[in-house]
Amino acid sequence: MTGILKKACTWLSQSALAVRWRRHAHTLFSDALWTLLAKIAMQASQLATFIIAARVLTSAEFGLFSYVAALVALLVVVAEGGWREFVMKTTHEDDRVDQIATVALLAGFTAAVIGLSAAALLETRFGTRAEAWLVLLFSFWIMLTPFASVLEGVLIAQARLKELSLIRILAEICATLVAIYGLLQGWNIYALALGRLVSQLVATILSLLRLGWAPRIRIKASFIRELFEFSKHITSNRVLVLFRSYSGTLVVGSVLGLADAGYYRAAERIVSAFSDLVGEPARQIAWSTLRKVAIATGEPTPAASPATPALGRKATTFVILLMVISIPIYVGLALMSGTIVSVVLGDGWAPAAILVSLLSIKQILLVPGHVTEPLLSLAGAIRKVPAAILLNSIVSIGLLLAMAPLGVTAAAAGQMLAAVFSFLVSGWLQSRHGAVRWQSVIRGSLLPFAAAIAMAATVIALGPAGPQSLQGGLGLNLVQAIAGALAYAALLALLYKISLKFRPATMTDWSDDIDHAANRV
Repeated sequence: MTGILKKACTWLSQSALAVRWRRHAHTLFSDALWTLLAKIAMQASQLATFIIAARVLTSAEFGLFSYVAALVALLVVVAEGGWREFVMKTTHEDDRVDQIATVALLAGFTAAVIGLSAAALLETRFGTRAEAWLVLLFSFWIMLTPFASVLEGVLIAQARLKELSLIRILAEICATLVAIYGLLQGWNIYALALGRLVSQLVATILSLLRLGWAPRIRIKASFIRELFEFSKHITSNRVLVLFRSYSGTLVVGSVLGLADAGYYRAAERIVSAFSDLVGEPARQIAWSTLRKVAIATGEPTPAASPATPALGRKATTFVILLMVISIPIYVGLALMSGTIVSVVLGDGWAPAAILVSLLSIKQILLVPGHVTEPLLSLAGAIRKVPAAILLNSIVSIGLLLAMAPLGVTAAAAGQMLAAVFSFLVSGWLQSRHGAVRWQSVIRGSLLPFAAAIAMAATVIALGPAGPQSLQGGLGLNLVQAIAGALAYAALLALLYKISLKFRPATMTDWSDDIDHAANRV
């Protein structure tokens, strides 16, 4: 009788566990889908604006906008200060969020004053009215940006990713309509800046309405010290990442000339369009998912403390799932690079296709890094991240300088080597300070890598791939894409079924075995 009761209790507990997992998986999938839809909508809107702008503006006008926007981006990174990330990291009792919002409002106002002063200087001292008016519009945009990032942090912390995604979609649609209308009406580059301002204004208003919250202006000296201790790490991270993102184009342009720099930048933009669809949702969902575990286990804490095993297990599972999802995307991009470049940029940009293939493979190795910042922030080890980013940047730029004289293709290959180094650094940081079981990550990633090889073999067997993929025609490309996706999914499922036969019976509990849970995808 005792044995029967024991078996019954075991069955009921496993059944309840499976129900909880299904509920969690459904919520996670829904959040991921809405975040991905928002990113796709934003990418489509920005692409539509870019196409219209390219046909209306001259290259000099578009260059002026890009130059000013790049300088403003540096000021925005400093003004945002990591306030959104601190909202997601910290607890929300007392008036902590009010104080973060107060600091964000002050930072936005200060940045706007700097921008307005620069605009006045350009107008009165240098007589460059076009640049002055552009900086003026950007200054109002900067004023709203830090506070808007706090509102985003509150929505993410409350796991309201669907609402945040809808807000972003509506804001981007409004911005696109304003920018395109302005371009067609002859507003020139000011239409693009006005579109950004409208996007930020709409997002701020909608976020306030959905939250039903207005911050109370207050600051405590003790809290400010804690906030800025965290902020300096996040801000330095952002500045280093921004600097690194432009280093490839600058080095290639300086060593090989502007033509090769154009091909390299075009390839980077194509790959970044896909990486944004993966990276931004991954970071947001990582923050939302890991934060729940951190709070349930006593984190986050103001002081540095080791990550709990529960947080490490959840992060391990998340990294494996991210690899399973990301690998076929980037492998597919590498295989279809010739077609994508031709369709998006035109036949004149064909030399960029090989660069797209190389940079796509590089991006696979950078996927685990999307989890590093939220994980280490919640584990109280965010101070370790800036040094790692600086080291990665030095290696990346050093390889660019060493490989660029050999040609633009060699420069892209050098970035693959830099990505290997970044992959190792991410693994070391996450395992040492985030309790991630990287042996489990490697084992859990073997199945999708094997499935990706089958995917590539299927595509190549059907016709030309890589830079020559367009030679087979768009019809064949579509068949290759579908066949490759089916091959990946089928082999992944088959390998998973086979792997189950070699697992002990004790490893069928999802709560105890990270590899088993992750590979069920």
